[in-house]
Amino acid sequence: MRRWTASVLAAGVVVSAGCSLDDLDGRSDVAAEVAGHELSSDRVAEILAKAGGGANVQAAEYISNIWLDYAMFAEAIAKGRIKADSASIARVMWPEISQARVRIWHDSVMVAMGGASDAAVDSTYGDGTVKVFQHIIAVPNGGSAADSAQAKQAIQQALGRVQRGENFGAVAAEVSADGSKTDEGYLPVGPKGQFVPEFENAAWALAPGQTSGVVESQFGWHIIRRPTLVEARARISKFLAEQSAQRNDSLYMESLDRDYGIEVSGGAAALMRNAASNPQDFVGSGKTLVSMKGDDLSVGEYVRWIGMFPPNVLAQIRNANDTILSQYAKGLAQTTAMLRKADSAGVHLAPAQWQFVTYKYNNSVSTLRRDLGLDVPELSDSSSLTGDQRSKLAAEKIEEYFGRLLNGQAQVQTVLPTLAADLRSEKLGRVYTAGVSRAVELAMAQRRRDSAAAAANAPPPQGIVPAPGGPPIGDSSGSQ
Repeated sequence: MRRWTASVLAAGVVVSAGCSLDDLDGRSDVAAEVAGHELSSDRVAEILAKAGGGANVQAAEYISNIWLDYAMFAEAIAKGRIKADSASIARVMWPEISQARVRIWHDSVMVAMGGASDAAVDSTYGDGTVKVFQHIIAVPNGGSAADSAQAKQAIQQALGRVQRGENFGAVAAEVSADGSKTDEGYLPVGPKGQFVPEFENAAWALAPGQTSGVVESQFGWHIIRRPTLVEARARISKFLAEQSAQRNDSLYMESLDRDYGIEVSGGAAALMRNAASNPQDFVGSGKTLVSMKGDDLSVGEYVRWIGMFPPNVLAQIRNANDTILSQYAKGLAQTTAMLRKADSAGVHLAPAQWQFVTYKYNNSVSTLRRDLGLDVPELSDSSSLTGDQRSKLAAEKIEEYFGRLLNGQAQVQTVLPTLAADLRSEKLGRVYTAGVSRAVELAMAQRRRDSAAAAANAPPPQGIVPAPGGPPIGDSSGSQ
């Protein structure tokens, strides 16, 4: 996990109170705010100015979002908003749960569409469209003639063992010099063209069950065997099933596009960028992102899905081109269509899957609460403090934690992205674009001042220093 030392954070974060979200609209002196507690643009600028990297918007956003996530989590702890009941977990973990349910549905569809039949395997093996081989390879340990002679001797000894009736796979597992030895010398199933010519010419000439002599290639010396149909059946079946799955998946996605009339809206890319910049502003938005039969995919649904992404992925979305975003919107519509089918079919997580989701949520909350210093009695459910007192104490704990980060005594902890998105959807706080931009301007100005001061204090350049000794002496003719 990334350590955030004084080279990244300079002097902590100022926490003050007294402003509402409405009061902060249009201000450039605040980079982020949670329930009246502010991260000032000046403080972000100070952090950027003293950091090792450049002062840019991405760095300022990173700092502001880290603070926002911590401050929102602390405020939610103070107000008792972090729950551990199944309904709360299902709401927060909705994107991950939905993805798992879609996978269950998709897998069931792929199984129903079928894989490779025995007849298809027999036909493929017989016509030689694709083949599978075993090999044993000996590789010289160095570049000398002695190294080559030793490798040749090793492959000749292996060939002799095979010719005397020893199992080819067993010999390969014992003496072969590459990773295939862990699988009885088997190489990947595939069509002609996947091996170097020397190897391939010898291999593709083999009859079922036949073993080659010693074959030299640029990689070393080989013995090659073509397994029989019985030996190769499972591997060819798996290969064909994978090929079939890819085709079936493409066909299924095309059927979803057709059945649901999926069509990405013209302004989808701009909407996606805006929503990725300030998701909390688009929670519940009914604007159409992708039109589809039944209910259109709305911007609000898109925001719910991207709740599983950390800030760096959201930044990639904001910077992606229209083509990539349109493709993503289409894929999200297809996923939504499958989720609706899973709903209709009553697809649910298996008990073990739900247990994992519950563990991930509870472990993340408890770990973050401990690391941020929020697991104190004063912030427990039985605390006698008022709501305002608890909120103030929680904010102070965040201050203390940032102080430890500055001194290299703590590490950056990540708030579970879906939990952070859930807290933002409750509008507990936000990052302000104007304040972030102002922080970058202030940091760059400070660096220019520091550079100018350094240049002013630098010692003046020395003048030309005469070479030691007198002028050069000419020859006997007097010329220089």
